[in-house]
Amino acid sequence: MLLALPATASEIAERLQIDEATASQKLDEFVRKGVAIPLERGGVLRHFCVSGIIQFHDSSIHAAINKKYYQPAQDEIIEMWQQFRETEWFEVLRDIETSRIGRDRVLPSRGALKDESQLLPGEDLKAILREAPAIGVVDCPCRWLRVKRGECDKPTFVCLSLSLGAVRYIVGRGIGRQISFEEACQILGDCEEAGLIPTSGGEMPFRNICFCCVDCCLYLHSAVKYGYDVLDKSRYEAVVNEDLCSGCQACIDRCQFGAIEMKREHGSKKYKAAVDAETCYGCGVCVVKCPVAGALTLKLARPEQDIPVLKTSRSNA
Repeated sequence: MLLALPATASEIAERLQIDEATASQKLDEFVRKGVAIPLERGGVLRHFCVSGIIQFHDSSIHAAINKKYYQPAQDEIIEMWQQFRETEWFEVLRDIETSRIGRDRVLPSRGALKDESQLLPGEDLKAILREAPAIGVVDCPCRWLRVKRGECDKPTFVCLSLSLGAVRYIVGRGIGRQISFEEACQILGDCEEAGLIPTSGGEMPFRNICFCCVDCCLYLHSAVKYGYDVLDKSRYEAVVNEDLCSGCQACIDRCQFGAIEMKREHGSKKYKAAVDAETCYGCGVCVVKCPVAGALTLKLARPEQDIPVLKTSRSNA
């Protein structure tokens, strides 16, 4: 039945020689378990098989943690996905490296920028949210299990979906809720405070914004721990003003990329923060919590051509 998708319930019934009620019931089960996606276009409801391994990862974990649709095996399902991240996921990463398709991009934290006028629409978190026809929020499928185990203390209900179809899907399944622009901006602030790194992927307009950490995120974890080239940097990088830096090391605690170290000034016993530009991804998480104004800032480091153009006309899918 899954191989016969996309199709309507009546088309499935005719193709497999079963009654339409049975076909509809089975398709609903597929949706609940996260292996099929319902989309209504032109008043016609069709079901589609999940589009790829990432969508299957996210939708099946949401099915397990929110509605217990995999009862009694929901914890086992999530454990299997954790194993996948350290095994078969590497094959997907190698494909992404080769094709350059399916990459994620780090976005700069708004709270780290003193001059927002230099932001392009395609890297401006608030502009991206403002252009979205709808905004929904769900639990982070990458981080949920680690939080449940007590291995991560970051907020989980922060993953944002930005298309009408996606918002209808998460609300209809009961795995999340639709929120306003103002509520989404509050999530931006909460994630900055928590030290979560904003990322998104695919072509513009972005269909989602994720906030995650290196220990949990499929992409961040793979890029930082294993060195896979699947994550693009923002146009920015962190820069230290040595005259203002107090050597408090708050930035080292915040940086998840290992891009900051303490170095002793020449002829002095004092240590100052130093940023490795090659390692810095320009997320600005370190800048947000620097206690000395101006000691750590985000500066432009890469050209505008690196950032996709934000289109104002969006698909409902």
